[in-house]
Amino acid sequence: MLIWNWLADWGELHWLILGVTLLILEISGTAGLLLWSGLSALMTGGLVWLFHPPVFVQWVIFAVLSMITTYLWFKLNRKQDQETDPTPVLNQRMQRCLGAETVLIQDVVQGKSRVRLDDTYWPVIAHQPMKAGTPVIVTATEGTYLIVRPLEQDEEKGS
Repeated sequence: MLIWNWLADWGELHWLILGVTLLILEISGTAGLLLWSGLSALMTGGLVWLFHPPVFVQWVIFAVLSMITTYLWFKLNRKQDQETDPTPVLNQRMQRCLGAETVLIQDVVQGKSRVRLDDTYWPVIAHQPMKAGTPVIVTATEGTYLIVRPLEQDEEKGS
């Protein structure tokens, strides 16, 4: 019953303290989870100071403001994510290799060889015979293989 009485006496000062506390906790690294609730508590404190609504209405205002601010943040954040990276390939290493230029490590034997991209050695498929040291470009993927073709083909087409 003591908690209910304490919550029933909430005013603008309590909302401001809650808002500041949530914002301070946000600094500890909650990735925005408490930011919008903290701002909503501060806005609720301002509305309570202006209009003096009953406690139940204060909590409803806080809940609605928290949902609105969080929704707007997620909507804005999703829009920014779509603008910055229309084709995310974060966990698709082979897709990130498309268009990469490298050099064959081994001669192409029965259509297969190897290349090194970044810190990884990749098995490759080549549709024509090539010697080790030939500059190639990655054009596609097939299973765990990268498909490559000689880089000179691209340079001849550009001339």
